[in-house]
Amino acid sequence: MGVLMISGSPRKNGNTELLLSILDSQLQKNNVTTELISLAGKKINHCTNCDKCVGINKCIQNDDFNSIYAKILKNEGLVVGSPVYVGMPTSLLMAFLQRLTYVSYNNKHTLSKKIGAPIAVGGESGQLTTINCLIDFYLVNEMIIPSSTYWNIGVGVDKGDIEKDKKGKSYIINFAQNLAFIIKRIGAEEI
Repeated sequence: MGVLMISGSPRKNGNTELLLSILDSQLQKNNVTTELISLAGKKINHCTNCDKCVGINKCIQNDDFNSIYAKILKNEGLVVGSPVYVGMPTSLLMAFLQRLTYVSYNNKHTLSKKIGAPIAVGGESGQLTTINCLIDFYLVNEMIIPSSTYWNIGVGVDKGDIEKDKKGKSYIINFAQNLAFIIKRIGAEEI
């Protein structure tokens, strides 16, 4: 039982990735295997709604999508993180999630019953709008969403600011414990 974490930031090692790395270390402390992927520098095209993914369980476009999708299929959990860009998730992450939804839907709902939730990082505001947008992705794909003591958000503008956000880190630590609990409980039920 593992969790794949995806940073939707176009910046490598930024605040979103740092907050996901806190989640990563907490999940590992709870004996959950993890992998963190950054979309920074990856080529992710937009979905063209061509429906050529029907029955082949992959996208026909030649970019970095399919290699990440294969990793999603191997894990029980999926957490996506995004910085707030103009009050919403990055277009890079949304392009990925829209294609992911179509491929899953057109291939017997491959994301159904996977476990996870989004994380958002912003400077002053926009985190909740971003979280709500990303929660729609989880809901439409029939995924299980664990909670925390607050929303999975952090505050940071400059690179590394998230390290000073005690509240944000505490939300992610609690989220990690709840996510690990659900993954372990569902894993035990399947045995």
